[in-house]
Amino acid sequence: MPTGTLEVIIAEGRRLKDKDTVGQSDPYVEIYLHHKYKQRTTTIQNTNDPVWNERFTFNLHPKDDTIHFDVYDSDVGGKDAIGNGKVKLKNVFDDGKFDDWVKLPAHLGLSNHGDIHVIMTFTPS
Repeated sequence: MPTGTLEVIIAEGRRLKDKDTVGQSDPYVEIYLHHKYKQRTTTIQNTNDPVWNERFTFNLHPKDDTIHFDVYDSDVGGKDAIGNGKVKLKNVFDDGKFDDWVKLPAHLGLSNHGDIHVIMTFTPS
């Protein structure tokens, strides 16, 4: 895998699964290549269709091949998982960019917990 810089924009979410019994979710996204180093968006209050438009930068190393997106509902007592998505970085390397909706499949992939719009740009070092 090539090395370089990966710019990631978490643009928005749509139809995120509601984890709250009253009201709507307070979603945010954790983005990471490795579990030890995560970045996250701000929390958007009371919506299942959030707009973040937040930019993150990752330095890619030769072993990096997948970027992960964990979407949570922020609650007073902690966080509830809404869904997890991932993108193989080969999709970004081939064109130098990626602009698509990433699905958040439910357990076993039988249904969908929503989508997040992700825009990525790769700059080789």
